[in-house]
Amino acid sequence: MNTIADAQSFLDQNENCSIWYAAYKGSEESVLYANPLFCKTFGHSLEEIVERKRYQLVNPPETPAATIEQYKSEDREAIERGYFLQRSVVESGKDILVLKIRFDQGIIGMFKVIDSNDPRPTNAPRDLDADFRSVMESLRADLLD
Repeated sequence: MNTIADAQSFLDQNENCSIWYAAYKGSEESVLYANPLFCKTFGHSLEEIVERKRYQLVNPPETPAATIEQYKSEDREAIERGYFLQRSVVESGKDILVLKIRFDQGIIGMFKVIDSNDPRPTNAPRDLDADFRSVMESLRADLLD
């Protein structure tokens, strides 16, 4: 799978991670794909997400501009390095795990909420949980070496 069109069917089947694809031309992102869980999480249909395109239009209106810029910065890191991986506290007992990988003309991003007591993952792609690892193995196995 080398393009988002090739990967969509596979990504649609992932029921545990919210997944999207953003293509880049210069500094402008265009969200061109989102799996069903992403659509449900953000309360938009795929058609609405693709029509809105920009992070500030896909995310809730109250999302601060600095947060949108952070997302774009993470995307740039993923494009330059091949991947971006971050684990952050959401609330007591819950963390959010975010993985972004360079793919096609932009990035595939994914996130899921995990138990704070789970010691994995570290910041190494080889230590990813099964859901993220499945996507990496299928789309960018070279990053697991």
